[in-house]
Amino acid sequence: MTRACRPCMLAAVALLLPVAIGRAQVPATAPDVESARTCDAPVESVLLYQGRAAVTRKATVPLTSGVWRLRFPGLPVSVQPETVEARSSVGKILSVDFLAQATVESPTTPEAQAIDAEIKRIERELADTEDTLSGLRADQRRVEAIGVRATTDATATAGTSQLDISRLEALLKWTTEQQTRISRALRTAEQRAMELAAERSAAEVRRKQLGSMSSSVQSAEVVVAITESASADVRLSYLVDQAGWEPTYSVRADPAAGTVRIEFDARVRQASGENWRGVQLALSTAQPSRAAAPPTVIPWRVDVQQPIRPMPRGGTSRGVEVSSPTVEAAPSAPAGLIGSGDDAASLSSDARIGGNGPAVSYAIELPFDAVSDREASRRARIACFDTKARFVHCAQPVAGDGVFLRATLVNSSNFNLLPGQCSAFVGSDFVGAALFAGAAPNEDVSVFFGIDPSVIVRREEVERVERQSGLFGGGTDTVCAFRISILNGSGRTIDMELMDRRPVSGSDRIEVRVEDAKPSLSMASEYLAASAPLGLLRWDLAVPPARPGEDGMLVTWRTIVSRPKELDITPLP
Repeated sequence: MTRACRPCMLAAVALLLPVAIGRAQVPATAPDVESARTCDAPVESVLLYQGRAAVTRKATVPLTSGVWRLRFPGLPVSVQPETVEARSSVGKILSVDFLAQATVESPTTPEAQAIDAEIKRIERELADTEDTLSGLRADQRRVEAIGVRATTDATATAGTSQLDISRLEALLKWTTEQQTRISRALRTAEQRAMELAAERSAAEVRRKQLGSMSSSVQSAEVVVAITESASADVRLSYLVDQAGWEPTYSVRADPAAGTVRIEFDARVRQASGENWRGVQLALSTAQPSRAAAPPTVIPWRVDVQQPIRPMPRGGTSRGVEVSSPTVEAAPSAPAGLIGSGDDAASLSSDARIGGNGPAVSYAIELPFDAVSDREASRRARIACFDTKARFVHCAQPVAGDGVFLRATLVNSSNFNLLPGQCSAFVGSDFVGAALFAGAAPNEDVSVFFGIDPSVIVRREEVERVERQSGLFGGGTDTVCAFRISILNGSGRTIDMELMDRRPVSGSDRIEVRVEDAKPSLSMASEYLAASAPLGLLRWDLAVPPARPGEDGMLVTWRTIVSRPKELDITPLP
């Protein structure tokens, strides 16, 4: 070749180069795509929702310049194929494919394949139904928390100009309507879950009659173009069913110090089919299974009523729109749990709060392990903090003998404490379980810590008589005298909220009054506005410790029921 021809050849190569590159971006037809390389990609991070999980695997692969096909084997059965995506630290991702290959021993008869498809459809719908149940239960806890908060706020502002009766009534009406709606939806979803479970069992029985259940190997193939030789960090992300979390609390009271320690945990359950070893765990309050956009308002039309015709036999199919979130890569987890003092300090710190809008996320510092087990659950610590609290002993001897310890505390953390189950402790002693109403930062919340055995309250009716009353004895009074004794064996003065009741008149011909209450009844504005009209009696007491041989503090009062002599009334308890 002469020197004069070389520039022409170089120009021709330059013109053909874009065509060659364009062909290389089509993996199915490009002859220069490297054969599939299997990647060792352990689970790096998990973003856990309350109904499912977004899993990210990471593979570090040394690659030379060219187009490579990377295979990620061993994806779990619960993976949602439409959510599989990939990212690479270098080069460009050209395609991501999900593969499900039947094993050799799997029967391939049309009847077996039809039953397998039916079982997969049932399992998908069952997973969606369980996700709906999880969302409804979360909604139910939120509505309950709103109702508790509305009642608490109304009690705090009762008797003042800040109390908006119409707004309170509207809020309580809304709460009742939402509870009714959610309860109906829960019953419907629970019934559907039972029906689907029965359908799955029946389909599995039919399938076993044809032979062993068919199985498949699920994997993903990622085609990536590398312009320069480099070590690529390739991350594969996908959503899986049968995993989730719910908030749970351990609340530890120290009445002597006037403090409460709140341990905010997540109870993690996962039966996704893959094990999580040392993963970077993040918890989210978002619900990716629900549509991101609001529903469309359907026009309301009025027309002439037409005769009702019988519906043909058959059914309809329903679709579910699934919003697939983008999972951000989390920092790599430490190789082990043992490290320096600085490592221990950072790994034991509270979770990092992230997210904006209606959803928040909590990034857990400590690497997390969870094997796939339907029967087991693991706890992950979100936060732990101490806060000041006001302790009050609550006694209702007319309803029960126990004296319960209640703490009103402030959420002094930056965490939004979600409604959830609560285990209450006094010191190291477990006293019971209850529903924790939840609280936003700087918001008050009340927690009960069970019965305090060191305080004993006894109630008795000491007198009941009937006497004539009114001018010339034309009326009748029923006089009932009561006495409550409070024995405080705690060794210190305690605050007590003592509740009892009086009869409530249902007729303008019957009059009820309370006399000789010692000590005096409470004058708290919230009690006078909300509870007193209902016939409830309340004393706010400072009860000193009882001395040996003493009967303790006494509370006495009388109720008088007056009516005309000839008027018969319902029996008094």
